Amino acid sequence: MRKKMLLLALSLAALAGSLTASRAAAGGTYFCPRCTTYADGSQCCVSCTCNSSGVPIACTNNYCPPADGGGA
Repeated sequence: MRKKMLLLALSLAALAGSLTASRAAAGGTYFCPRCTTYADGSQCCVSCTCNSSGVPIACTNNYCPPADGGGA
């Protein structure tokens, strides 16, 4: 039983290490959608890529309309 638990712990540690390494190898960027939640509970999200600090560095040309519909 101890051998199985040790093997499981080592496997999980290796998996966590590989996930961290692959994220760092990608230049420290990751997918980070930016979402707007409206008063009625609906959401609009725009696809972005963020740097390792969480700052958006690139977003799609899609945009979310204003809550009032943009009418004047």
